[in-house]
Amino acid sequence: MLSTCLSTCACSHRSPTVGTLKKCSHLLVLVSGMVGCLFCYLKDAQSASDTRRSLEGEVVEIRSGTRLVGVSVRIIGLEKKVQTDAKGRFKFDAVSEGQYTLRFTKADYQQFEQVIDVNAATPYIRIELKRLVYHLETIRVYESVGDLSKFEKTTDLALEDAEFQRKLGMTLADTLSDEVGISQRTMGRATARPVIRGLGGDRLLILENGERTGDKSASSADHAVSIDPTIAEGVEITRGPKALIYGSSILGGVVNVKRNNIPQTLPIGIDTRLTFQGESVNSGWTVVTGGAGARGPFAYQVKVNHRRASDTQTPFGTLENTSLANINVSAGTSLIKDWGYIGISGDDYRSDYGIPGSPEGHISGVNIALARQRYEGQMEYRFKRPGLDKVKLQGTYTRYQHQELESNGTLGVEFGVLTYNLSAMAHVLDNAIIGVWSEYRDHATGGFYWTPHTREFALAGFYLNERDFDRFTLQGAIRYDIRRAEPFRADGTVVRAGTVQRRDFNGFSGAASGIYRWTDRLSTGATLMKTFRAPGIEELFSDGPHLAVYSYEIGNVALEPEHGYGIEAFGRYTLGKLNLNLALFQNRIHGYLTPTNTGQKEWGSGAAGWLWIYQYTGQDVVMNGAEIQLDGEVFPDFRLQLNVSYVDGTVKASGKPLERIPPFNGKVAFSYAPWPFRFHVTSRFSGSQTRLGQFEEPTDGYLVHDVGAYLSLWWKELENTLVFEIQNLLDTAYREHLSLIKAVMPEPGRNVKLLYKLNF
Repeated sequence: MLSTCLSTCACSHRSPTVGTLKKCSHLLVLVSGMVGCLFCYLKDAQSASDTRRSLEGEVVEIRSGTRLVGVSVRIIGLEKKVQTDAKGRFKFDAVSEGQYTLRFTKADYQQFEQVIDVNAATPYIRIELKRLVYHLETIRVYESVGDLSKFEKTTDLALEDAEFQRKLGMTLADTLSDEVGISQRTMGRATARPVIRGLGGDRLLILENGERTGDKSASSADHAVSIDPTIAEGVEITRGPKALIYGSSILGGVVNVKRNNIPQTLPIGIDTRLTFQGESVNSGWTVVTGGAGARGPFAYQVKVNHRRASDTQTPFGTLENTSLANINVSAGTSLIKDWGYIGISGDDYRSDYGIPGSPEGHISGVNIALARQRYEGQMEYRFKRPGLDKVKLQGTYTRYQHQELESNGTLGVEFGVLTYNLSAMAHVLDNAIIGVWSEYRDHATGGFYWTPHTREFALAGFYLNERDFDRFTLQGAIRYDIRRAEPFRADGTVVRAGTVQRRDFNGFSGAASGIYRWTDRLSTGATLMKTFRAPGIEELFSDGPHLAVYSYEIGNVALEPEHGYGIEAFGRYTLGKLNLNLALFQNRIHGYLTPTNTGQKEWGSGAAGWLWIYQYTGQDVVMNGAEIQLDGEVFPDFRLQLNVSYVDGTVKASGKPLERIPPFNGKVAFSYAPWPFRFHVTSRFSGSQTRLGQFEEPTDGYLVHDVGAYLSLWWKELENTLVFEIQNLLDTAYREHLSLIKAVMPEPGRNVKLLYKLNF
């Protein structure tokens, strides 16, 4: 049934088959390739008369002479960039003669710049980098060498290189969970999704290489994020004006997982990586392997990931039906020239995981089979002209299928989504970005879920700019979105969600952020934001039992869009080697869309036969909060980190608390980092949550301790990284308020984790 629905595309009320779509996509790829080759030949012909030289060298650690892998080497002004290989070497081909500045950057090392004259007599270059006297403990902002480098001042968080490996967890949410203001929404570890400042779902965009993931993790707590963090190369979290580049509903922020499936720089030689990750709490293990290389102007990259885990152990026993099996294979290639690059990639992700049982849903739990195929194309052309620096084009096609099976193998619910995304961004006027973005989604359901087969169209335009005025930096952005949700058979049928019909939405979003630097130690700033979010297909037309989340879901065709208004004031103060960050914020959302327990039940084949009915409603809410972060070196090689965050939510009409809001929480971490080791002791804490929405249960506070060690060294020209950690050292029984299964079982017990990574 669903496979027939998935084969349709919204060109008319009768849609072409998947075969037709594949032929069209193949033709599009062919045409794009021909256009890319034409650009290449034209550019080569134009510059054939230039005298060009190769520029190569190596980068080592200044004290030990150890060759450094993964150092970013950039030619300022040409936007050419490479990374050092496993032997610390780098090479630029075909550089025009002249004088250039090379910039060398690597996490944990001091940035270095060197002026080089490129000519026939240019020698082999040897660069020595000095290791910083401290090791990274918290998420910090690095100088960007990416597309949006001029706007990194408002990027809140960025996990890169060694720090990303140290914090690597089973899921993306687990990897980010220790950071200030970030919680997890879960129904078992496999389904964890980040929540920032109490905002999750569609109010927190999760992107892959800057574009939509194509999955349904935002729509329901039982839907997993279709990205395994072990195949990522870093994560960025962005709030403020820059976030409007990616979407209009970004009060919570934007989480961008950087996978770099399509190489943008030429690697030197063949770079091979092997990663093993294991943990005791579920006898879980993960193996990742892959490599990158180049042949002439073509670069390629291949990655394979496989993860398996058994049922999770808690202090009260085994949490049944929480096993997990993932496999992910991806490959990409690109043509890299002086003018830019053009490339394509393909990715296949499959996951089978369990949702624990509950008397409110299915007593034996539900098993979920998830499959996602994703194809991506990118092209960047650098004009380097006054008023127009470069243009980037990006397109993705994602096919997503999701089946929920009862314990006897019966199909309960099935979802299928085809997603097409196209975007174009131009860097103009030296400090601005202008662009357009579009999306088409074909959404179908099967099993005992009767949401009508619906297509969704979206189109948006955006503009971002930044200005520096001595001590004051001002950034602003504006975006306009048009969105349509149209059932394939909008014949006026009346269902419990309302009359099935086409719905059109449009709205403006905007943001402005200013930072004033009073002294080298003190800076303060503020951000104002207005956001727009149209109701999704599920919120408009849902109708059916959803056993995995223990509910019977009904949409609301009459829903209006959300309009969010946010204000934030922040300050940063440095005292010696200690940094103090403080943020106060308030978000007001008109028409906040949420599934609300109606207090009624419907027959839904659950364990007791009946399920609570949840219907989507819109209400005005206000959310207030604060975040404090203290981080720095208190003694040589000793560092302290303190994170504290609090947020509350209130429904304006009734004055009652908003449900599913995390309580006061934070962590304290002490670390000792004599090179090349790092040892840490961390205490995570949470207050009780007694500000409860209707039908919500309270959660007690907790204090949980973790210990760990980290080692990174070179041995026989091999880079070795080892991470060892014991989470929940005392096997404490505790519950997270945002867990939908907290009444069934507490959070995982003592967990011994090990990660080993080898680069060669």
